[in-house]
Amino acid sequence: MTELDLSAEVYPCPKGSLRHRDIVKKIGGKEQFPLLVDASTGISMYESGDIVKYLFRNYGQGRSPSPGLLESTIFTGWVPTLLRAGRGMTLWDKAGAVPAEKLELFSYENNPCARIVREALCELELPYVLQNVGEGSSRTDLLLRKSGSKQVPYLIDPNTGFQSGDHKKILPYLFQQYPVSSI
Repeated sequence: MTELDLSAEVYPCPKGSLRHRDIVKKIGGKEQFPLLVDASTGISMYESGDIVKYLFRNYGQGRSPSPGLLESTIFTGWVPTLLRAGRGMTLWDKAGAVPAEKLELFSYENNPCARIVREALCELELPYVLQNVGEGSSRTDLLLRKSGSKQVPYLIDPNTGFQSGDHKKILPYLFQQYPVSSI
């Protein structure tokens, strides 16, 4: 999605979660991830490789995925997850209330600080709008207007007014703002 400069609404479904899994099962018939739902075409599908091919076919304007993109999932997805002891894959046992409005995260796939923020959003089951701002992104100007910088990750919480481009501030904010005790 970063390569195609696409944004998405993300509904995290870590292991042990309850919040969004029923929706996934209702849409696709099973609890399997990732699940892509393309509101523009009405298509829904599982399997990372199929999703990448679909996105390039429908939004790539004739382009093909970068060499190794389909094969790189093991290095960009599973290896970092294993090195971080599975962070972002399981529900945080104190995950609390769903905010009224989705958070907004400016990010790109291979940014290690943005990955840590995405993992926290997943552990807390917090829905968010992912604004991919890879190199040459059409959203760079939007990020610059909102943050005054091109730095990612940049998180905006419209529920509280919190905004930050520092993952060391974002992480404690998320875990303090959205635990069970905030319900």
